[in-house]
Amino acid sequence: MLTYTGLRVLLLLAVWFLLQLFTPLRGWLSVAVALVISGLVSLFLLNRQRASMGLVVSSFFGGINARIDAATRAEDDDLDIEVLAESEPSTQREAVDQEHQAGSLENDDQSGTNRT
Repeated sequence: MLTYTGLRVLLLLAVWFLLQLFTPLRGWLSVAVALVISGLVSLFLLNRQRASMGLVVSSFFGGINARIDAATRAEDDDLDIEVLAESEPSTQREAVDQEHQAGSLENDDQSGTNRT
């Protein structure tokens, strides 16, 4: 990646220097024209370096994506285990629900007597 970037900067400076020598362009305009020309030239001259840099960058981010996917799968597996451990038979769940409803009726009765 550093090789491609260094070559790209050198190409930009070379084109800018040639513009300074052979054209009347000066200042920011010469920099802008040098950027465009060096970009077009680098498409052809630096194709091999750009391709190898692309492989390095894609393998780097591919590794990051693989680690994220592995962590997500591990987290999903942990959640599945927790859900299985916390699940209880339906008869126990129904008994708890009935007790909860009975308790709420008693609380409603008591709150009603306090108001009168």
